[in-house]
Amino acid sequence: MLQRWYDLPVRWQLMISISVISIGAVLLSIGLAVFDARERVKVEVTSSMELAQRFARDIVKRMATEQTLDGLLESIPTQLKYVRHARILVSNPRGELVQIAPDSKAEAAITHGERAPRWFTDLVGPSVGTREVRVVLGSNTLGTIVIVGEPGDELAEVWEEVSRRAVIWLGITLIMLALLYIVLGRLLNPLEGLASGMQELEDGHYGTRLSPPPLRELAVIADRFNTLAGALERARDENSKLYRHMITLQEEERRQVANELHDEAGPCLFGITANASSITRLADKMPDPESSAIKSRISEMLTIAERLKTINRDLLRRLRPVELGRISLQELIESLLSGFERRHPDVGFAFSPGELQRSYGETTDLTIFRCVQEGLTNAMRHGGAKHVGIELGEQTSSKGANGKGPLRKLRLLVHDDGEGFTPNAPIGLGLTAMQERVRSIDGTSHIQSSPQGGTTIVVLVPLSPTGERHSDQSLTIQSAL
Repeated sequence: MLQRWYDLPVRWQLMISISVISIGAVLLSIGLAVFDARERVKVEVTSSMELAQRFARDIVKRMATEQTLDGLLESIPTQLKYVRHARILVSNPRGELVQIAPDSKAEAAITHGERAPRWFTDLVGPSVGTREVRVVLGSNTLGTIVIVGEPGDELAEVWEEVSRRAVIWLGITLIMLALLYIVLGRLLNPLEGLASGMQELEDGHYGTRLSPPPLRELAVIADRFNTLAGALERARDENSKLYRHMITLQEEERRQVANELHDEAGPCLFGITANASSITRLADKMPDPESSAIKSRISEMLTIAERLKTINRDLLRRLRPVELGRISLQELIESLLSGFERRHPDVGFAFSPGELQRSYGETTDLTIFRCVQEGLTNAMRHGGAKHVGIELGEQTSSKGANGKGPLRKLRLLVHDDGEGFTPNAPIGLGLTAMQERVRSIDGTSHIQSSPQGGTTIVVLVPLSPTGERHSDQSLTIQSAL
């Protein structure tokens, strides 16, 4: 329950809190009003009963002085017709109580039109008891006048007052809450903008800036946010420069190592193979006992040499593909896939090339090659995938980044069915380097992940009308591992 409360927006938390406080205050005020009304009704009814009792005593004394009580029943309604909150009962000669009804017009004048509900009467109605006036003529007791409290009219007035006050309080509370909802919305709108800006920063859009709100405290927060965004943007630019420099040095080192392997190790292996073949021909001229042993050793040397040639080719392809710039981009990817197929015969690889040009420049071709290579490496090494699908082709969007026309893009998709990682888990150095490599050619990157959904890498490289990548291109990577 507490977690649900904290999951609510701040506006609704404030609204609910103020509503509870307001309703509590209204209920407390109503309770105090009811408590005060109970005492007030009791005092009012008691006063009316005492007044009726004095009037009844005066009537009895006056008529007893005149030595006649025959008109007592007729005189009492006339004398007590304006006494409120009291009911008059008179005992007859047989000892039975008879109610004396007041004058109908007077009753209509003093009786309240609206009666209080039964529950309110039971709650507020006081216990006032009765008053008695004995009627004595000489030494004879002729009867008793009983005065009973009747708080119904007073309770009706109190009920009307309390209900009117409750309606007014409720209306004021609703108006206050409506105005508070509007005011809180205007006050908290900058916080929503701040949350949206933080989301933009999380997505890597460090150029996001917030407009300073009119509130001084929130304006300070917005200023700090803009300062933070600027610092992050500068840090990203510096990191991009460092990564570009690092990638340049790395590629140059790979180029040198690949050239040495190609120019030095390759000829050496070829020389070993040629000499071994020559030794085999010489051994054929020797007698069988000696030649058979020599041929056996030469065969082992040739096997080792072939193995070293295979390793050398794989190293050359991983360091820097020798075919880069000599064959088309499609053939370059197919050559990379063939190497993975040899090393992982139990995994199914599928390549679906679309509309492609022969080359998009060495930088773009090498970036696509490295993205495919990193995706396949992660799928085999960390994901344990059994199937990997690759799609590569051009696509055209309806409007370019500058809004002046359609934009052609080179799209790469790599998907595998291996094990992924949770969305908030940190990515490895290989994927980080791949993202920075993409960013080094003015691209952006985003990684999605699902433990059950495998890996999906989508690369979008904007192209100029001629098909080559232009300088202000953007690159987006979406991957789910």
